[in-house]
Amino acid sequence: MTELNIKKEIGKRILEARKAKGLTLKALGELAGGLKQTRLTNWEQGVRTPGPEEIKSLARALDVSPAYLMCLSDELQFKEAKNPSQLIPLLDYRQACEASLHTGAESSGDKVFISVSTSLQPELSTDAFALKITDDSMMPEIRINDVLVIEPSVLPEPGDFVAVKINGKPETIICQYKKLSYTSSEFELLTLNDNWPNIKVSDDINVKIIGVLVQNLRCYKSPKVKS
Repeated sequence: MTELNIKKEIGKRILEARKAKGLTLKALGELAGGLKQTRLTNWEQGVRTPGPEEIKSLARALDVSPAYLMCLSDELQFKEAKNPSQLIPLLDYRQACEASLHTGAESSGDKVFISVSTSLQPELSTDAFALKITDDSMMPEIRINDVLVIEPSVLPEPGDFVAVKINGKPETIICQYKKLSYTSSEFELLTLNDNWPNIKVSDDINVKIIGVLVQNLRCYKSPKVKS
């Protein structure tokens, strides 16, 4: 096989493995350690060939062996991922109000993705997203800089933390869901910080529950490299 044909075959294998996992170029780049889409495009088209370390990163992200991607073996050799993960978009408070525009395979635009362990949260839908907290309304349970994983496909139960959109307000609010009656749809949205108001929801207030909090990703301390 000539050098040109090898480049084309490597690109073909990267492309086929990416499509088999249902990944966009951006998502693959994120999983492979921040590779740029232009580099991935060049590799898939056979214009350039990834180096050894890049092949290892791609193989890990695509769950195939480096030897397969380098055309040294025809065996896919899928390996069982030790820490399987799913990428979900990190949205801001305004984007979360219209989360469906920013999630799923058909969404467009530049987004930041975070990796969520599927061993801890195995049933996230394609509509799931993350939201970074910027206020103290839910202290001490939810803190500033916590990253919440929100699942729109789950119906809230009493006591759940929910992301909501109130008509006329441009940003998402995080509250605790409290059912007020067994016989009516009336409920209350509670904040845990007494300095923030609760919201009693009735027929005259239009509130949309965007999703339910299913996971809180918290960093307790920024790591420092020893010199």
